Amino acid sequence: MKQRILFVCSILLFLAAGAWHTVLAVNPEGTTNTNESTITKVEYALPYPGVLPDHPLYRLKRLRDYILEQIIVEPVRKGEFYILQGDKRLHMSLFLIASGKRELAETTTSKAEKYMEQAVQVLMAHKKTGATVPVYVIEHLQIALAKHEEVISEMLTSANAEQKNGLTESLTRATQLKELSKELK
Repeated sequence: MKQRILFVCSILLFLAAGAWHTVLAVNPEGTTNTNESTITKVEYALPYPGVLPDHPLYRLKRLRDYILEQIIVEPVRKGEFYILQGDKRLHMSLFLIASGKRELAETTTSKAEKYMEQAVQVLMAHKKTGATVPVYVIEHLQIALAKHEEVISEMLTSANAEQKNGLTESLTRATQLKELSKELK
């Protein structure tokens, strides 16, 4: 009996460990410089991604994240969860590039932008019901999307021809989502 309780507690701890932390450093203006010749760095720290997609335990992490996604029913919390997942996937891409796994990094970047798209969709649907989306969530989303644009643009400069198409699509998606997120205000 004690072993079962210990097992259940350890599973719950594992599920809760990676889902509720976010690191956010906000630029005082909250924007990037639109001048094309000089791009201001977005002051936004991406959360530590933990286990990378090339690790054998990554499937367990995906299972945990799927369970958490299904448990969260409140739209604003679900939007925050998707932003966190998108940020983690983007940071995973940076780690994968550093280890020379560019193809996996490109697909992981694409998944990051799909999570950001889900965040925008959930928050837009919540707003269409007549509810308000908290300002801090909108600002967090917009700053995160600006960081995504910055990081993907940097990734494009060193990408080879095979990855440039996928990264360009991800950059386009991030730009479109950033514009769409302005409708949340």
